[in-house]
Amino acid sequence: MRKPPPPSRLRLEDLPTRELTTRGEALLAARNYKDAIDVYKLLLKREPQAEAGWRELLATVYLERAKQLADKAMHREAAIIWENLPGLCSQAPHPELYVGWLLQTGQYAKAMCAYAQHTAALAGAGDLEARLAALMLAGQKEVLQALPPDTPLRRQLDLAQAALHAYSQGEAEAVVRECLQNIPIRSPYRDLRQTLSALLKLETDPAGAPALVERITPTSPYHDLAVIIRARTAPKPAQALLALDAIQRDLAANLFGLEARQVKLLKEWLRLGEHPKDKILFDFITNNLALLDQEQARHACLALLAVYPKGQPTYSRLFEPLPMIEAYRLQALQCQREDDLSRALHHWQDYINELAKDKKDPDRRLMVALALRQMAQLAQHPGVNWGDTSQARSYLEQSLPFDPDDRDTYLQLAALCKEAGEDKDYYQWVERAVKQFPDDPLVLMAAVATATTRKSYKKAAGFAERVLELDPINAKARQVLINLHLSHARKQIIAGKYVLAEKELNSASQLERDNARSGVIEINRGLLAFRQHQQEPMHNALKEGLRLAGSPVLGWLRLAVEAFSLKMDPATFQREIELGDPRKFTVSRADLMTLTQWVNTWREGGVNSICSILEDLEKPLKRAIKELNKEEDLLTVCECLHEVPHYELLEYAATGALQHYPDRPLFIYYQVYGRAEGEMDDVRDRDYDRLENALEAAQKADDKRAVIRISQFMEEGEMSLPFPFPQSRGGGGPSMPIPFPMPPHMRREMEEIREQLEYMPPALRERMLDSLLDSLPEDKDFPREMQRAIMKAILLGGEGQMERMPEIEDMDEDEDDFPAPSRGRGRPKNRRR
Repeated sequence: MRKPPPPSRLRLEDLPTRELTTRGEALLAARNYKDAIDVYKLLLKREPQAEAGWRELLATVYLERAKQLADKAMHREAAIIWENLPGLCSQAPHPELYVGWLLQTGQYAKAMCAYAQHTAALAGAGDLEARLAALMLAGQKEVLQALPPDTPLRRQLDLAQAALHAYSQGEAEAVVRECLQNIPIRSPYRDLRQTLSALLKLETDPAGAPALVERITPTSPYHDLAVIIRARTAPKPAQALLALDAIQRDLAANLFGLEARQVKLLKEWLRLGEHPKDKILFDFITNNLALLDQEQARHACLALLAVYPKGQPTYSRLFEPLPMIEAYRLQALQCQREDDLSRALHHWQDYINELAKDKKDPDRRLMVALALRQMAQLAQHPGVNWGDTSQARSYLEQSLPFDPDDRDTYLQLAALCKEAGEDKDYYQWVERAVKQFPDDPLVLMAAVATATTRKSYKKAAGFAERVLELDPINAKARQVLINLHLSHARKQIIAGKYVLAEKELNSASQLERDNARSGVIEINRGLLAFRQHQQEPMHNALKEGLRLAGSPVLGWLRLAVEAFSLKMDPATFQREIELGDPRKFTVSRADLMTLTQWVNTWREGGVNSICSILEDLEKPLKRAIKELNKEEDLLTVCECLHEVPHYELLEYAATGALQHYPDRPLFIYYQVYGRAEGEMDDVRDRDYDRLENALEAAQKADDKRAVIRISQFMEEGEMSLPFPFPQSRGGGGPSMPIPFPMPPHMRREMEEIREQLEYMPPALRERMLDSLLDSLPEDKDFPREMQRAIMKAILLGGEGQMERMPEIEDMDEDEDDFPAPSRGRGRPKNRRR
């Protein structure tokens, strides 16, 4: 069956002018310049003198079509189309494009004729001049001979050739740079100047090289070099270089002296992937030693031995036998990876002993210090010393004679002493740090903290002022000074010394920056005016302070804290300044986040009235907390309320958070902690189960923050036995309590069992007691006999009961062999009904 003939197409000549005009506009909008040329040629034929300007429009369409062809690398065709333009308009537009297309096709003589013909129009055509400059450097005689001697392209050619020759001959950097300085910044050879400068920068400051070529345009003859320079300085240079096109890759290989086999090696490296396994990486290096720098390869393999110890025989065969120092170091690192920290500490000590055989070597001394700091870090792990930091401090102290100029070691020692509650040592380490680093802002800020803690406010102010001398924009030091003046002003207000208080407030105001005013100073001025019965100044100062606070709720919070610190009731000012009822405030998310920051700061500063202040804001805070859904926001609020502490708001916030993140261990902890008001004894059985499950989930997820919080809370509920070990028969030593972890619910159950046993006849009590003791689960940290003896003593009660037990007496004879219970051990199973 024959196909029907296609519908006849309406020829352009048959279309009316109006419809033809509409079609031409549509084709222009669609950038279909090829068909648009036919439309506008027909319109020009119909109306050669039309006011619509068909001639100019046709010239525009021809030019755009030529550009399209040039974008497709059809430069010869583009040039031919451009040559039709002079017949349509008095002066052909963009002659620099035409000359450039001729140069692209190698028609140098024709290009230079066009260049001479359109010299006036080509003034300032930077890309074209840069292309001509590159051709002249390449020795293109037709270009060189066509240019007059007085043009910049001819006059500056020798300067550019000198710089290029100096670089290609490997002259010293200073010589090359001197040649480059001779090339004017606006020269046609400026792209050469910038490119060579960037290539020099690759050798001394690679990170600064890309900035030198960022202005080189894609049409510049130096664009490929600019791309290569960016690839060379990329975070993953091998991957970036191999992503170049074939021409650029060959250019890069020649530029950086890469052989074909080295390029092949780069490709093989990329095939290893983002994170190759340690063995694969080690094998790749050892299999390609001929193409790699030997010393760098040795260092890389040595570093990999810590994670791939099976490579040691290969390393020894290819490079050298492992020195004892390196063997100890690798053993220590391997133990760390296996979480065997005790053995790791032992191997680090062997490493240090080996290094100490030559204490005069400065490199070895520094390595000893670094190893001791590593040991200090390991010694702080909870599983090593049960939270005791004395060993860590000892390691850090030992490191100082080997490297006395390490500031962070002093500050870390101070922090560990503070954490351990050893205030005297804390202060002494800060003082030693100040003597060693008198002009270090971080050390001086630590001195500010210690001086403030010891209530040496003048000393603290002196340190803070010194910080500002060294670092005038140090916001923390400035705030410390402001707070010190405010603190002194509050004391003067309470003491009734109002003139001195005003002086302190003025000093604080002078330190406060105009763009960082918080309103605290103004609020204190208002409270001072209130004490002096100055109504109008009070109103003005308080209103300004509340305005600077940012919102009604933040203003009320600031006012309440400052009022409480001056022993005033903030409710006194509620009507005075028409602030409104705090319970009806609207709290935005931004307000809530700011409030948590302020509350944390006040709590750390020793403000004790926060919890009672938050009581007045309970309702608006609950409304604001209810609107939160981001995990980070909810964690911030819960942590703040946990530290205050405000149990009701904490439980409310955690309960809301669990609706969004039901399996997050930390939110479960916050909810249980708030519900029990921080008392482990008041935790319900179901909640205790949830805590245990949350702790297990946190450990699996490596959520250290949750693990620490939950573990500490559960350990608070554990107790020691209510009786001591009997003194050893040698006498002289105090009785030592037996550490025996016991959760609160188990404690209550034990009390109930004890009460029941008291009412039983002796024979029945003995049988019941034996039955209970036989059902005890095994515990590897307690011998079976010792476990029975301790539990029997708990159930029967009394120190005399302990002393009558032969098992306890036998234990005293061999007390050194009795292991301390590990954390979390000894807790009876199935303890709750």
